[in-house]
Amino acid sequence: MYKILSLVLLISMSQISAAANYELKIGDSSYEISLNEEIEISVGEKHIPIKLTQKEILTYTTDNFSFEHPRQYLPSKTDLGSGIFQTAMITPLGSAVMVQEYLNLDPTGIIDLMVNEITKEEREYGYKIESTETSVTLSDGKILNGQAVTSKYKGSDIKRFIYTYSTRDSGLLILTQVDYESEPNADIFITNIIDSLKITMK
Repeated sequence: MYKILSLVLLISMSQISAAANYELKIGDSSYEISLNEEIEISVGEKHIPIKLTQKEILTYTTDNFSFEHPRQYLPSKTDLGSGIFQTAMITPLGSAVMVQEYLNLDPTGIIDLMVNEITKEEREYGYKIESTETSVTLSDGKILNGQAVTSKYKGSDIKRFIYTYSTRDSGLLILTQVDYESEPNADIFITNIIDSLKITMK
């Protein structure tokens, strides 16, 4: 399935940051400003300092889900076609969170296929792959079921969780990935995202 293959490509890519240039409009006046830059504007006879800052934790929202994330990592959304949308967020060392929205398909039945696709090259290379059933309860009480997959080789200890949430003929597939050899503290980043995940799909 090309949708799954696109995930494999995305997980191997580095995060690309967007330019941080903004335009501040006050009344009929416009001012160019960048993040953390302080400018001075005139209001009547007064000169007022203005500084644009960004919160440490941001909220990413779609029609079907939302989650909180550190500002240094920017989610990227892709339309995969056929009513499938993919949001991915990847750290420079390869830890990742991916959410696929399926508008015309319940993704529960493709977990095994997803596991096989994302571990295929590792299995062929000689990684030790283990998979067990797992579940997680979200803050709103929704229960996501799926699989926990570990891939171990010298110098690499990758753990992935793949969960699904389904409604009638639609649903979400959520994947998280951490290589504990290269980014041992990334599980905090992943856990905070899952803890803040809210599903609004109906």
